[in-house]
Formats: sequence, C-alpha cells, structure tokens
Amino acid sequence: MVETSGGGETWWEYLNRVTDKASQVEIARAAGVDPASVSRWKLGKNTPSADRVIAVARHFGRNPVEALVVAGYLEAGEVDATIELAASASALSDDELLTAIGRRLARAAASGHEALRDDALRDDDAPPPVSELHAARRAGS
Repeated sequence: MVETSGGGETWWEYLNRVTDKASQVEIARAAGVDPASVSRWKLGKNTPSADRVIAVARHFGRNPVEALVVAGYLEAGEVDATIELAASASALSDDELLTAIGRRLARAAASGHEALRDDALRDDDAPPPVSELHAARRAGS
C-alpha cells in the first residue's frame, strides 16, 4: 500500500478514518472520480491527484492540508511554515491600494529613504521629487 512520507497511516486508512468508512462510490463522488479510481487507491496502486485529495477533504469537512500531508504531497514540517499570500494590485480595492501605499511610504520615511527614489516607482523621464526641488532651491539661494 502507498504510505505517507512519515510512515504513518496510508491514504486508504486516512479515508476510512475521516469518512467513517464511507462507500467507494461516495468517496468517488466526493473526489469527482470514478469508483474504479477509488478501488486503485484502496489497493495502494496509486494515490489521487492533489486536487482530488483537496476535494475529498473538503467534502468530508477535513483540513485539506492534513489530507495533502497524508497523501504525500506535503511534508509535516512544511505545515508549520508561515505562508505569505500576495494579492495582485489589480485585485485590491482603491481603499486597500491606498492603505498599502500609505504603509510603504510610512516605512520608507521611517527608514530614512524617500519612496520616490525607488526605481520601480519612478521612471527616468519623471520630474524629480518635490523634496529634491526644495533642496535645489535652498542650495541656489
């Protein structure tokens, strides 16, 4: 049988435990596969794809990460890692985008850097930041 990477329960043992020994047909429906696929899981001939593992876990009210560990897609040690999800700027509302810009400007000011000096925010043809204009005026007078 296919065992988890840590030598714990097999995928089929996990399924029996979390589904309260549901039928292969019910598990197949939950996973969106044919019952023959579930039979192969039971025999240890293969394990489901990660998306099918997640579908089964969700259907039976289990944490998908737990299921991915048992199926061998993730190591148990990876589960404790902090995951940072980044959203595309286009997915943010105007208020969220303004808040994010405000936080970046505040961090830049606190660290003694001017946010407008960042090459990613300023192209070569753009006028200099206002602070540079004020410094040039002071130097000229």
